[in-house]
Amino acid sequence: MPSSADLAAWVGAVGTWAALGAAVYGARAAFHMIRVERERDREQERQRQADQASSVAVWLGRAFGGDHSDSLATSVVLCRESFFPDIYLVNSSRLPVYAVGVFVWVDFSDRPIRWQDRVILPPTPEPVIASAYLDAAPDAAPVMERVVGVSIAFRDAEGTHWQRTRDGSLHRIDPADANQRTGVADGHRFVQPQNLEDVDLPAAGPEPA
Repeated sequence: MPSSADLAAWVGAVGTWAALGAAVYGARAAFHMIRVERERDREQERQRQADQASSVAVWLGRAFGGDHSDSLATSVVLCRESFFPDIYLVNSSRLPVYAVGVFVWVDFSDRPIRWQDRVILPPTPEPVIASAYLDAAPDAAPVMERVVGVSIAFRDAEGTHWQRTRDGSLHRIDPADANQRTGVADGHRFVQPQNLEDVDLPAAGPEPA
């Protein structure tokens, strides 16, 4: 039969192990909570960055309908501009974006063409027009006749790189990946762009009546 001293020692040992177990459980629970909190903070940061990136967009449209009174273009340019697509840019966030690259896609090539580079795109109260005709060299008109899509690449105010594809999808870019850093996103692949001066231009179409 154990003595009272042995029983006290056993009870003390059980208490020690119980306390140790409780401490270990508490430490694991605290570590789990820290991980949850950190992941939540990272997700909030990712969402905050994505909020600005989602405010930057580019699309094709027609700048000129029937009223050309606010245009500085000449009548000759307007004649052609009336059927060339324009490139609309918007940054509806409160901060500028940087290193903006605009790329056009044409129906005679599966590679995009680097169309315009902007050091900065400030917040825009409304979409701005980077005209696909007025900003181009005269010999680039055949390109604009065949434009079917447009993409944009930019760096947000936090230094994160993004691209919006011609179908409107937004992609976060890893600058450490050379393919992503130098390519243009098209769906889930990246295509190396070509410079306008390197494009084999098709013959220009007939002048509009």
